Amino acid sequence: MLAQESGYAQGLVNGSATLAKVYRSSGNDADAYETLQNSLKVKDSLFNVGSEAKMAEMQTLYETEKKQQQIELQQEQLSKKNFILTGIIVIFCLAALLGFSSYRRYRLQQKSRLQAEIMSQQHMAAKAVLDAEEKERQRIAKDLHDSVGQMMSAAKMNLSAFESEIRFEDEGQQLAFERIIQLVDESCKEVRNVSHNMMPNALLKNNLASALREFIDKLDQKKLQVDLYTQGLDERLDTNVETVLYRVIQECVNNVIRHAAATTLDISLIKDKDGISATVEDNGSGFDTADKQKLNGMGLKNIITRIEYLKGTVEFDSTPGKGTLVALHVPV
Repeated sequence: MLAQESGYAQGLVNGSATLAKVYRSSGNDADAYETLQNSLKVKDSLFNVGSEAKMAEMQTLYETEKKQQQIELQQEQLSKKNFILTGIIVIFCLAALLGFSSYRRYRLQQKSRLQAEIMSQQHMAAKAVLDAEEKERQRIAKDLHDSVGQMMSAAKMNLSAFESEIRFEDEGQQLAFERIIQLVDESCKEVRNVSHNMMPNALLKNNLASALREFIDKLDQKKLQVDLYTQGLDERLDTNVETVLYRVIQECVNNVIRHAAATTLDISLIKDKDGISATVEDNGSGFDTADKQKLNGMGLKNIITRIEYLKGTVEFDSTPGKGTLVALHVPV
């Protein structure tokens, strides 16, 4: 609108100048002068309008630039605030993550220490039970050997001494008396065997392989053919390891004799860099490994407890009518 008005005024100035020339050429100097004066007034007015327009334009540019600077400053401040807020959020998240990680690590360490303590207590309890059991075995074995065995040997000697002085009425009485002496003699041998099994002197004097060989040699090979294979057991092992393994093999053999009705029994005991591996396999009646009552009744729980005391593993593979395999491994 301002540009239109300025254009109109400029046209008026130009028209007045032309009209003044016309008046002057026609000799009308008064009108020419008046027209020229009006033209000058319009020209001055046009100059003032142009100046005001330029000032208004400059003011508008200044205000626009000022607002633009304010907007940029506000945007910069907003960016700084957003950056600080983002930094705070990131730091908070990192702190929360670090705190959670530290707490979780602390809980895991606590759980690990608790489990280690429980395992240590269980190990100590198992050791105490096995030590007490072994001491009780040794005490009973000593009592059987020193007390019951000696008394039965004395009874046999006295009966044998009286045999020549007794007058039997018939041959039947003499045979009955001789049968009594024979039973006493067999009882003495059984007491000695029980005593030796409960406290194997061979294990005290020799290594595990020799003690097992002596134990196997005392079995009745007519009913049960036993094959023992050992490897890497020339040197003595830790006393607890030898005792536990001897008891476990002994328990396995006794289970076969009592429950399996087997005719062959293969025992393997091998020591290598990873530890000691043993297998006891028979061709007997077998059993259902899912039957927990039978597992406890056959003393297999005791075998598991002994092997776990040595931090080892034991597995039972058996099927009714197809024999049994006991496989164990103990680290040394």
